[in-house]
Amino acid sequence: MKTPSDFVSAWCRLAVKHRVGLGPLMGARGDEFAVVVAAASLAVPSVTPLSEREVNDRLVAWLAGPGAMLSTDHVELRRWLVDLGLLERDGYGREYRRAAPPVAYAAAVAALAAIDAGAVAEAARVDLARERAERRARHEARGGSAR
Repeated sequence: MKTPSDFVSAWCRLAVKHRVGLGPLMGARGDEFAVVVAAASLAVPSVTPLSEREVNDRLVAWLAGPGAMLSTDHVELRRWLVDLGLLERDGYGREYRRAAPPVAYAAAVAALAAIDAGAVAEAARVDLARERAERRARHEARGGSAR
């Protein structure tokens, strides 16, 4: 069984990646897939119904910030969230809201709801950039060339 810290660690690992596809992520890294769809679902409120346009706007903003590691668009992401049962859509496709998470995603949703996933993702990205700059500086100090 995964602990909340396992989900947060998976989120940090994922946050520093680039151009990650949801399909391959689902097949290869189930924990990271659960974390990313859980985090994306939290961009949509559970109480207030939103129009499709409002959900799209929230997912576009999420993909530009915390979800920047994904190589997908807001429409594909919205469809994944609906298909996985993390978002509910009315019969006409006019209103959406975050659903009670299915058992497979409930622990990941709870773990990420307890943190500021956007701030955690940004901190992981800043830490990686700092580590890379420090490695580059050490390499150059030893006489290595910069690109």
